[in-house]
Amino acid sequence: MTKRLTILAAALAAALPAAAMAQQARQQPPQQARQPSAAEIAAFQRDMQTAAQYPLPADFLPRMTATLNAIRAANISPPNAQNLSLAQTIDQTAAIPGLAPILSAHGFTARDFVLGLSSFGLTESLIRQPPPADAHAPTPNPANVALLRAHQQDADALLQAMN
Repeated sequence: MTKRLTILAAALAAALPAAAMAQQARQQPPQQARQPSAAEIAAFQRDMQTAAQYPLPADFLPRMTATLNAIRAANISPPNAQNLSLAQTIDQTAAIPGLAPILSAHGFTARDFVLGLSSFGLTESLIRQPPPADAHAPTPNPANVALLRAHQQDADALLQAMN
């Protein structure tokens, strides 16, 4: 179970901007890791499957890249989404002052933004480094896999914008 969670957590982490994760690491003192409960594992797995299956629109890659660049230009920081469910992350994202107008201008809601980035990061991770067969990783949406493979330069640009 630990191996499976590590692979899934790494894939989901790819969806979060690296700067936000680095900032979280600086803000939080080291803590003793606790084992997740069965309910937490089940919720995490549901969130991973939801993200993996979320359908990305055909124009997602350039639109999300432009959105992230606009967010960066506005000096808006992402929420601390560590150990949060997708629903909690969406709620925190929706509550960030100044973010909603930027998302709206690029055709996203907070839900679309979080699920889109999560789906992209997870799918991209699974394409670049497929997990072992016994990892029980979620299966990405085939249309998303096709989109990313057909537009690798746009996918790379989005990855760059995420960092």
